[in-house]
Amino acid sequence: MTISTMMRSMFGGVRTILVAGAIAEAVVVLGCASAEPAGGSGGSPGSGGASSGGATGSGGASSGGATGSGGASSGGATGSGGASSGGATGSGGASSGGAPGSGGGSNGGAPGSGGASNGGAPGSGGGSNGGRGGGTTTGGTPGGGGSTGNGGTSGGAAQPSAGCGKASPATGSSGSPLNISGHNYYVKLPSGYNASTPYKVMIVFPPTGNPITWSEQSAGFEKAAPDAIRVYTHMSNESSGWQPNEVSFFKPLWDDITSRYCIDKGRVFAGGESSGGEFAGFVGCENGDLLRGVIPNAPKMTSWKIDPAAHTCKGNPTAIVSWSEKDNVLQQPAGPAFRDFYRTLNMCQTTSTAVPGYTDALSNCKMFDGCKAGSNTYFCMHMDPNYSNTYHGWPGFIAKMSWEVFSKL
Repeated sequence: MTISTMMRSMFGGVRTILVAGAIAEAVVVLGCASAEPAGGSGGSPGSGGASSGGATGSGGASSGGATGSGGASSGGATGSGGASSGGATGSGGASSGGAPGSGGGSNGGAPGSGGASNGGAPGSGGGSNGGRGGGTTTGGTPGGGGSTGNGGTSGGAAQPSAGCGKASPATGSSGSPLNISGHNYYVKLPSGYNASTPYKVMIVFPPTGNPITWSEQSAGFEKAAPDAIRVYTHMSNESSGWQPNEVSFFKPLWDDITSRYCIDKGRVFAGGESSGGEFAGFVGCENGDLLRGVIPNAPKMTSWKIDPAAHTCKGNPTAIVSWSEKDNVLQQPAGPAFRDFYRTLNMCQTTSTAVPGYTDALSNCKMFDGCKAGSNTYFCMHMDPNYSNTYHGWPGFIAKMSWEVFSKL
C-alpha cells in the first residue's frame, strides 16, 4: 500500500450536567487513537516492555464510577472522583469519593491517594518500536501507575450466561484452537476461574498478516485485564485480513463463548488492530446489542460504508477510536471517519474533554461531551511510533486505558 500522512485537529470542551435534588457531577473517562500496519503488528504491552504507562498521569486515571454507580452518585468533581489522579503533579488529587454520603464515604482521602504516577515524565517508557508480531521494543519499562479508583460500576447487575455452572470448559490454545463458523479462536480464563461467577470478556481481532498469537502476545490484555475472560480470534484468511462480510461470524462466536463460559452478557467488549480495528468498528454497529464497548484502532477505509445512516446499527456501545495522523502505512485511514461515526451513533456533541492521565503526545485521548448515558465516545489521536516508526501500531497505552474505561461500564 502506498504511504500518506493525514492531519487532524481535535476540539476541547467541557460538559456540565445538573441533576435536580442530587449532586452535580462530571464524569471524565478515557479514550484514545493509534495505528498498525496491515502486514505486521507493533510491539505492545507485554511484548518486550512497551510503554503501558509512560504518559504523565497514566499511573492513576480518574477514579470514581459513572453516574448512578454505587447507589447515589459516586464520584466527586471533574474526573469522577475528584481531580484526576496522577495529574499535573502526579498526585491522586482530591478525595475520590466526593462528599460523604455520595456512594459512601470519601474513597480517596488526602492528595496522593490513587497512587502517584509511576510513568515518569511525558514519553517515559518510550514508544514501542516492535517488529512484526510484536517483536521487541526500544522503549523503557512499562509505566507503573495506580488504579482508576473506587467509583464502582454504572451498568447494573450482571447478566449470567448459559455457561455459568459448567465446570472445566474447553478453552483451546494457540496451537490447538477452537473453531466456529470457519474462524479459529482460543480463550484465556482468569486465574482461579469460578464457573458460578459471571466475568467480563475482552475479544481481540489481530491485524492482517499476523498469527492468532498476536493478540495474546501484543495487545496487552494479559496484563491489563487478567480478571477478564480473554478471547483471541483469527481471521479466515491471514494474508487478506478481516473483511466486512466476516461480521456474520461474530454472533455464532458470541453464542459459543456464552454457552461455554460463565460470562456477564452485558459486559462483553471487542477491539482490534488495523484490519482488526475496522472489524471492531463493524461489529460495534451490526452487533452492538451484544457488545458494551469497542476499540477500532488504526482502521482503514473498506467497502463497509462508515456512516450510521447507511446501517441499522444495534445498540450504542462505548467506542474508543485510536489513530495517529502520522500513520505512514494507510493510504486511506479511517480513524476520523470512525470517530465521527460513533460520535453520531452515540448522540455526542462535537466538543470534547481531555481524559486525565492520557493527555501526552503518546496518547492524547479525549471524550466527547453530551453522549447518550453509558455510551461514551473517545478519540485518541496519538503520536506513538509503534510499529517500527510507522505510527501504525497498537499503541502502548491503549490496553490499560481502554480497560480502565470498560471495567467501569
